Amino acid sequence: MEDFEHELARMMRGTQADTPFEDQHRQRLHAGVRARRRARTVWMATGSALTIAGLGVGLEVLPSASAQGGPTVPHHQPTATTAPVPVPARTCTTVPVPTHTSTTVPVPIPSRICTTVPAPVPAHTSTAK
Repeated sequence: MEDFEHELARMMRGTQADTPFEDQHRQRLHAGVRARRRARTVWMATGSALTIAGLGVGLEVLPSASAQGGPTVPHHQPTATTAPVPVPARTCTTVPVPTHTSTTVPVPIPSRICTTVPAPVPAHTSTAK
């Protein structure tokens, strides 16, 4: 029960009140308390039913999705071409490192310079399904 209902019940039972509730007021207050209880029960039952329905749907969908191996959306297959894919040519040269006689001078790391020649673009071949 809520605080309001506890206080109301205490006031209705209490004999210390200066003016007790009349019968018509007492009946209206009892009807109001009963209506609140019914509304709270309906609210809780609806929430429980929706929760159970949601869990049921979730448990029904999850096993079927994992058994099928994932979503049922069709995947596009890549089209195969008969022409080989050209690989770009790459030329690398090593830059010579200057020699120093002193050990206190930092020695540079040898470096390579690479250039890539772009590969020719293959002619588009149409594949009909």
